[in-house]
Amino acid sequence: MKMSRLTALCLLILSLTAQAEDRYQVKFSPDLNSVTVKACFEGVPPRSLHRHDDAWQYTEFVQTPERMPMPVSRSGQLKLSGMPHGSCLKWGIDLAAAVAEDDYRLALKVGGAVLTDADLWFWRDNQRRKIRVEVELPEGMSLSTPWKKHTSDGSSIFWPESTPAAWSSRIAIGRFPVQKLSVSGTQIRLSVIGEVTDIQRDLFANWIQETAECVASIEGRFPQSQPQILVVATGPQNEPVPWAHVIRGGGVAAEFFVDETRSLEEFRSDWTATHELSHMLLPMVSSRDRWLSEGLASYYQNVLRGRDGRLDEVAAWQKLHAGFERGKRATRQESLAWATRNGRDAIMRVYWSGAAMFLKADTQLRAVSGGSQSLDTALASLQGCCKDAGRIWRARELFKKLDQLTGHTIFMDLYDQHVPAKEFPDLDETYAQLGLVPRASVMELDPEAPLSRVRLEIMQGTHQ
Repeated sequence: MKMSRLTALCLLILSLTAQAEDRYQVKFSPDLNSVTVKACFEGVPPRSLHRHDDAWQYTEFVQTPERMPMPVSRSGQLKLSGMPHGSCLKWGIDLAAAVAEDDYRLALKVGGAVLTDADLWFWRDNQRRKIRVEVELPEGMSLSTPWKKHTSDGSSIFWPESTPAAWSSRIAIGRFPVQKLSVSGTQIRLSVIGEVTDIQRDLFANWIQETAECVASIEGRFPQSQPQILVVATGPQNEPVPWAHVIRGGGVAAEFFVDETRSLEEFRSDWTATHELSHMLLPMVSSRDRWLSEGLASYYQNVLRGRDGRLDEVAAWQKLHAGFERGKRATRQESLAWATRNGRDAIMRVYWSGAAMFLKADTQLRAVSGGSQSLDTALASLQGCCKDAGRIWRARELFKKLDQLTGHTIFMDLYDQHVPAKEFPDLDETYAQLGLVPRASVMELDPEAPLSRVRLEIMQGTHQ
């Protein structure tokens, strides 16, 4: 009986601990020149709070509710040793001073909106404690964040996902709409930052919507729930999207820096959005295995545009082939694993070696399964098992999981063959089987090749 009561008490304590949450209150000044944050910690406070390495330079104060100042710290960690249970801490950040540094990665002002790296002012523990964030915005302003908003009464209350504190994220504050685009299985929260017209805003919504629907076609639904999409207008550039990336701190997001003067057709013809949103098909992959995440995105940036008609079949295969050729030219006498970790001049080798491995995997899966399995179906199977937002996967364990889910050894066979290799993956046999015949300026397609049907199914997104 005593043991039963003790067990019940332990379960109750665990339940209460799981439900406990730290509460943050965030307030921005009307001119967006500063932000104050009050954090009240449930139970034992964290040992330290993670923040941007440069945050101390823009910190106006750090104090307890009794207005007792905290010791000055110039590191990325703010130590909280000695604080009693249930303590609160308050700090203020000079956003204007951060913007004045002219470092877009830290903070910038675009069209009256302020865009910041979240850990400039959102300091959190690195133990993945549950956090509730209530934001007070100046009247008429909006907030774009990767955090999930679970309330429907108009209040700005958010729950960031429990990702490592060091993972970056971006937050925008200003006078802009947060558009909700309905995409298969979810809503995308799109914010266009900068001086843009309503017509341009609609153009970006159409561009993101079309790209997201194309990525969603792989699994029948978009692979991430309520992702944040930021489109930042930068003025005339040499290309429609000079830079973009996917970020996962507090939730999945993508940020695109764009030349807003371009036409919709120019954005549709650009590969960047398809590449970046394809990253969301995977969980977080270690940077030491970038060949996997970048290879998958490089493969699908052409395959998906072939499927939805932005490229015809020949052009899609030609672009893949051109990428493989760039990868070959960038290959030196070191393994793919070494090049990924150390090869600053080996980006093309890293990206396109990974893409070549995924072409092989897609081809082999379709061939051995009689067309019932593919890279598409393998990725879809990951959604049911491997969605921990805060986990970092190594390539070996992710490939083992894909083999387990598909019932073959295709992924690990490719890993063992190509990751330690000093040569670019040999595609001659794959080309011959699929009927891909490279010529000087155009790819010829052989309709009599043994796997010509597989070649068609890859570019049509179909299965037997």
